[in-house]
Amino acid sequence: MGFDRTKLLAIFDKLGSTLTKPTTICIIGSAPGIASGQPERQTGDMDVWRDQSRYDDTAFRIACEEAGVLFDPRGEINPESVYVQVIRKGVVNLPKEFDVEILGDFGNLRVVMPDPSLLVAAKLVRGSPRDIQDAVWWMQERALRTNDIRDAIGHLPDPIQREAAGENIVLVGLIDSTWSP
Repeated sequence: MGFDRTKLLAIFDKLGSTLTKPTTICIIGSAPGIASGQPERQTGDMDVWRDQSRYDDTAFRIACEEAGVLFDPRGEINPESVYVQVIRKGVVNLPKEFDVEILGDFGNLRVVMPDPSLLVAAKLVRGSPRDIQDAVWWMQERALRTNDIRDAIGHLPDPIQREAAGENIVLVGLIDSTWSP
């Protein structure tokens, strides 16, 4: 079934108490919304953007195992499993450098996320129904304006992804009555 906010924070607590050195993970995808209190949202995966994270691979893998979390699994995954997926450039390419927001410090673990406008831009690249709902939630939660999102889209390094996100921003307007083009 995955994790909700309570279980996610417990995972962060366990990881932070297990890690022996200061570690930073930059989470993307659904986990930032869940950690920020997005209601009725659960997932089994925690996407960690490798380029903005600072961790020792062995120590982080062992901490995940001790927390009962799979580390960067490949192949088939049991739907009941909770896992950390290490994300590198691919389906979504984030800028090389970007501002992060601290979600919390949990012992030796600092959890950060990209600025919410960049999270929305990344979700608009794929544009699935759930991604659009997440984008609307972030826009309402953080009072993001359309121009904030357009600016973030402009910072995506891949022109094809910028185009897809730019086209998908209109989908936000279909869900959010406060949206303005």
